[in-house]
Amino acid sequence: MAKKQYKFRCTVCGYEVVIDEPELPADFVCPVCGVGPELFELVEEVEVED
Repeated sequence: MAKKQYKFRCTVCGYEVVIDEPELPADFVCPVCGVGPELFELVEEVEVED
């Protein structure tokens, strides 16, 4: 069964994170520059085989 994963990129420093949810958690903080999820953009949606 395929599931989706979502890649987000920080618009400040370029850090990328892949998660299983279509939105970052409200308390997510970029580990590189410290900004919150409002400064991340969705860059890719991928279906992966389970």
